[in-house]
Amino acid sequence: MKIIANRGLSGFYPENTMLAFKKCLNLNIYGIELDVQKTKDNQLVVIHDEKVDRTFNGTGYIKDITLRELQSLNSNFKNYENNKDCKIPTLKEVLILFKPTDFIINIELKNSKIKYKNLEENVIDLVKELKMERRVIISSFRMKSLHKVKVLCPKIARSYLISEKFYKYRLKSMIFSKSIKNKSTYISSSYSITDNNFIKKCHRRDLQILCYTVNTVEEYEKLLKLKVDGIFTDFPNILSSISK
Repeated sequence: MKIIANRGLSGFYPENTMLAFKKCLNLNIYGIELDVQKTKDNQLVVIHDEKVDRTFNGTGYIKDITLRELQSLNSNFKNYENNKDCKIPTLKEVLILFKPTDFIINIELKNSKIKYKNLEENVIDLVKELKMERRVIISSFRMKSLHKVKVLCPKIARSYLISEKFYKYRLKSMIFSKSIKNKSTYISSSYSITDNNFIKKCHRRDLQILCYTVNTVEEYEKLLKLKVDGIFTDFPNILSSISK
């Protein structure tokens, strides 16, 4: 089973920071997951929430703040407030960190709430610049974004993100038909909907399943038996040690 570090080693260090990513470098895992958004001055930055308030000592939307202003903020994570590796990194910084490794980088486009202009193009241009097309998975809750990624760079793998709410209230068949039409490689599904029936439907359609967010040994062992292809976890060091 592929083990992917969710926002880096986020169970122990401030999520989506260079420190959390550096702590993954020596782990025997498949890759890391991160979230990308755009600043006021159109820079690609790695942060999960649309606002800085939860994770940093500031307030406001990423889209309304410049890169320089964002990188002046300190982490809200206790004991890491003044750590220089606990700032908001650029996507380029993170990709360069992992370029010499074999890690796969799952880049989630955070555009389901805020429709950042040219986000797909900007991310793909950077990936191409660093010649990492085969090292990246781009995921999104928006199928239109994944279709755009396919058109812009077919060699980049794509993953359709599915939440419990979406799966419950939208036609389930639509998920699979759209994924196949857009030639997605993966479906990234919430743990709550990833049961045996869902897994079989994905595998029959040649879709690999990456399940989020799996943080207990019990959850891991259950999915292992069900033959899920991979998981996102905040504790990759712990789960990778029991996978041997």
